[in-house]
Amino acid sequence: MKPNFAAHWEPIAVLANSLFNEITNLSKEIRPDDKERTGVQIMIREIGTRNLMFQSIQKPSEAAQFFSVEKAVRSATLGHAASQNSEDPDKMQFAGSVTITLPDGTQYQASISGLKAPEDVGIAIVLLSYAVQWSVAAVIQNIKDHNGMLPDFLSDQKHYMRKVMEY
Repeated sequence: MKPNFAAHWEPIAVLANSLFNEITNLSKEIRPDDKERTGVQIMIREIGTRNLMFQSIQKPSEAAQFFSVEKAVRSATLGHAASQNSEDPDKMQFAGSVTITLPDGTQYQASISGLKAPEDVGIAIVLLSYAVQWSVAAVIQNIKDHNGMLPDFLSDQKHYMRKVMEY
């Protein structure tokens, strides 16, 4: 059964809010950051359909709202399983969007903006896993199987994002 993102946005938004708070409430020693983080913009969709949700969590900046869409469109247009594949900060192109592909070709994508790029990716993976009812490990493996580049923290068992991703 295909997920209906618009009909089930509330539990996804609650999870996104929880993840945002968990990350931004970490101490500066664990998570150094010189920017004020006011919220994240989330977009989850079935590519090629109107099955989507576009939700602000807390108060994301206008830039975060824009970049959540830009990341998704850029990676889908280029056929990348992750926007990290075409990341170029000098051109204001960041990581934060991931796509999984089912055997029948159906593609589901989550794109997040408002935190550091690796954190956006981590939240995107968790929310996509929740939305399609796959494990986090299965989402990561599917992205890798489709040549998606992912943050280095995924191989660091002690990185703070590893704990955050255990929802």
